[in-house]
Amino acid sequence: FGAAKVMARPQINNGLSGANYLVPTTSLNATGPNFTATIGNVLLEPFRATTYDFGVEWYFAPESLLSFAYFYKDIDTYIQIIRQALPYSDLTALNPSAFAPGLCTGVCSPSTEFQLTSAINTDGGPLKGFEISYQQPFTFLPGPLENLGVILNYTHVESEIDYCNGVTCTTFITEDLVALSPTAYNGTLYYEDDRFSARISASYRESYLQNIPGRNGNALEGKQETLNWDMAATLNLTDQISLTFEGLNLTDEENHQFVGDDSRQSTSVFHHTGRQFYVGARYRY
Repeated sequence: FGAAKVMARPQINNGLSGANYLVPTTSLNATGPNFTATIGNVLLEPFRATTYDFGVEWYFAPESLLSFAYFYKDIDTYIQIIRQALPYSDLTALNPSAFAPGLCTGVCSPSTEFQLTSAINTDGGPLKGFEISYQQPFTFLPGPLENLGVILNYTHVESEIDYCNGVTCTTFITEDLVALSPTAYNGTLYYEDDRFSARISASYRESYLQNIPGRNGNALEGKQETLNWDMAATLNLTDQISLTFEGLNLTDEENHQFVGDDSRQSTSVFHHTGRQFYVGARYRY
């Protein structure tokens, strides 16, 4: 069992302080074709949380493990990265000196839409979950089957984080922690003897959020669930020479990202990279 109060400082590029550390640095691309702007936040506070962890492990056989862990984290201070589309006139209202009307000329006008990136603190929220792990070589099986083994892991997380709904932070929404899947698991089945070894692995991630708020007026951005299968094998021809084979993304899983809200999800990115196979040889001397 463990309990702690923890802190993590903001990344340097979130604060963006200038020569005068009390004045945040800004950046502006007003020449197109991609109009972007950033505003630092020199008053940004670090991540702060109170954490509680409980874990138990059982080593029931040689090289074998069964474990359970429960965790609860009360996030007191959260750093939210906000990416929002705003007309240049709204940027001027936010920071009249850094985004003065005279800096937006030519292809830029007060109505030109900019992608603004900024960082802000919110009140965070609770996060809790558990993890179960199991691993064991099957040495109790007869014949060549004794060289088999398995490694399994399952994680479930629930979170309720408060997010600002825009750079002015006048309204809030409560959603899962970004970049964290509520459910994830992975498993590996392997075979290993003196000459040959092989393993096949599966890794699953439930759909998760990437940005809040999302681009183009959407409430959120996220990535759909994925289940990836990989395999690898090695054959030792001699003490010095070995052949290797590796296969990645065996089921041809795609990268599918979306924008929308809790009731509507529209595709924003769809990458299809295909399967990958590698063959190699190694000589040791």
